[in-house]
Amino acid sequence: MASGMTQVPFQEIVAHEAHTQEQHPVSIKDGASPLDPNWAATTEGEKDKNVALAEALARDRSVKEQKILAQRKLVHFQEEEVNIFEANVKEARQLYDSQLAEQRLAEMRQRIAAEDLIKDEGRKIQLVQLVNKMAILKSRTTQMDEAREREIAFRDKVKLRREMHTVRVKKMEERQRREREELLTTQQRVARNFRMMQAIQIRSLDEVSKRRVLREFHVQAQQLSMKQQKEAEQLREIQLLKIRHASEVVQLELSNLTEIEELHAEQRLKEMELEESNSLHLQGEEEKLAEQQGKLKALQLKEEQKTLKSHLKSAQKRQGKQLDRQQRHSAKLREKAVLAETAALIGGESMLTAGGSDIDASESYADSSSFTGTSTASGSDYGDDASSDAEDIAAGADAAVPGAAGEGVADGRRKRRVKNDAEAELVEALTKGQERLTNLFQHQKKMVEELRIYHKEVRSQKAREHKRKMGELIKDHEDEHRNVKTEQAQEMEELLETIANQDLVSAQQSSFDKQMDTVVSNQLLGNMLPKEIAEELKQGRNPQPASFDSVTLFFTDIQGFKDLANRSQPRQIVALLNRMYIAFDEVIARHPDLYKVETVMDSFMVCSGLGGKTQKTEDERRHDAAAAAECALQLFEECSSINMSDQNASEFNLRLGMHCGPVLGGVIGTKMPHYCLFGDTVNTASRMCSTGEKLKIQISENLKDLLHDKFVIEERGVIAVKGKGEMKTFWLLGRK
Repeated sequence: MASGMTQVPFQEIVAHEAHTQEQHPVSIKDGASPLDPNWAATTEGEKDKNVALAEALARDRSVKEQKILAQRKLVHFQEEEVNIFEANVKEARQLYDSQLAEQRLAEMRQRIAAEDLIKDEGRKIQLVQLVNKMAILKSRTTQMDEAREREIAFRDKVKLRREMHTVRVKKMEERQRREREELLTTQQRVARNFRMMQAIQIRSLDEVSKRRVLREFHVQAQQLSMKQQKEAEQLREIQLLKIRHASEVVQLELSNLTEIEELHAEQRLKEMELEESNSLHLQGEEEKLAEQQGKLKALQLKEEQKTLKSHLKSAQKRQGKQLDRQQRHSAKLREKAVLAETAALIGGESMLTAGGSDIDASESYADSSSFTGTSTASGSDYGDDASSDAEDIAAGADAAVPGAAGEGVADGRRKRRVKNDAEAELVEALTKGQERLTNLFQHQKKMVEELRIYHKEVRSQKAREHKRKMGELIKDHEDEHRNVKTEQAQEMEELLETIANQDLVSAQQSSFDKQMDTVVSNQLLGNMLPKEIAEELKQGRNPQPASFDSVTLFFTDIQGFKDLANRSQPRQIVALLNRMYIAFDEVIARHPDLYKVETVMDSFMVCSGLGGKTQKTEDERRHDAAAAAECALQLFEECSSINMSDQNASEFNLRLGMHCGPVLGGVIGTKMPHYCLFGDTVNTASRMCSTGEKLKIQISENLKDLLHDKFVIEERGVIAVKGKGEMKTFWLLGRK
């Protein structure tokens, strides 16, 4: 850094003065001495010459002193330069140390950032794994709870089915017991009639004929007893066969249900295992994607750290170069100032001695030039030795200065391009990973759906197989029942071969009587109960109570019936009610969808909508309401044809109230079963009748919404109804 500075050693100055003395000696005559008396006689010319020589020596000494002073200033300047150079070296080393510390701190921060990234990714993966494990555990727990609940529900269902079968068997046994009792009663009646006929036949016979006929009658009685016993045995056999068939059917149904439930549970377990396997596979792919994402992030972070490190090194290098240039520039400025000052000083003294000195000017200029050159060379050598440390710190900096800016811009662009490429690679990897996960999820979903479809087909096939087994079992039961019937018929034929024609006629008459009894009982049962309920009772089933979401009810009564009953004779009231019942029963019989629930004195309760389903659609509700309204209008039309000539009233003051809504229905009683309806709808329909007017049909607002399309309806207004408060009612006037 101080290679251009000059330094003149003191030894060179002494040598230069000696050389000058040799070139210009003092002229003294040979053999003369100042003590010599002749010395005073020296010529005036020699004195002048000596005076000039003394002045020249004085001027030369002054020049030498100025040169020595300049040399001392140069030495002092050199010492200051050495101190400045040492300070610059120290500053450069401090800058190097601070840059090194900054690099180490940056590397430590980058290492910490990388470790934090790795830890964060690891924690994230652990958290995702924990969440997935918790989800799987929760799913397993939920599925186990559902399986337990289904198992409990299935056990309850099987238990209820067995209990229902037990109740059904008891009812079958009770019905069969009644059948046996009926058969026994019929047989006893036949035997009693047979004995009565025998007694009548033997009244007019003599003793011989009587004994013969009695023996024949005894044989016939034995035959009849045998026949009746055989019928009872066959009936019992058929009854036991029916119970056994019913038990086998129920057992097969329970076996099929158990098999279906076990198959369903096994299929659910397989589906659960497949879903769990798919979930684990998907989680593994997600973990791989997360790991790949972490690696790409780490790689991107590494590239960013390299970029930052390179930027830091470039900035530090530029900072060192700038410091080195500043120090060199300052040293050159100081050196130029000192050299200019020294040159000016030396040049001024030379001009003072130019006119009157014997010394050659060219010689002085040569001496000054040699002195300056020697000093410059010496200073250059010293500067080269002193600046070695600084050049080691900034080695190779001078060669890189001209193109540093352009290279920095190109390097920045290249690193930004690398960073953008890394980000694009990360985004592309993430996109591909998401697509792979989506495809895997769709594939797994498709596998689960295919497995469920397969399981559904297996269950359908199993259901068809169960249906086939049930059909085969029922067919076997029918064949067995048919075979038993055939065997019983053959046995009865064999038994009847020994019975006379009279016995056959008697048996046919008994069978006819039994059929007639059955027809009459069926008619009575049909009048007492709804058609569906009667069919269930005839088939031996116990009708279960039902809840109907919508039926239409109407009540009828005669306004002022109590006063009329008090003013009339019993025969008049009975005759009036008999005419009304006959007329109303004929009208109700025209409507198969209507059922007469009950009759109390002058009141009729009729219901529409008890047959078929308990849950009705809007069209079915409108149909039931229209059927009830049509029947009510026909009842009013029949009132005009009722004969009132023998009554204490001039007209038949019928009133009718209608309402629709939900009811509960069930069979009450065993000896005289009666079908009863319960619910608020019954009470509201009764209030519609009791708050109505004579020869008018009062309906509720609910029923009005169902009838306004086909019937003429007039608003009555808001009335007070007991137990209901205020209600808005309407009059049904007729058909549209």
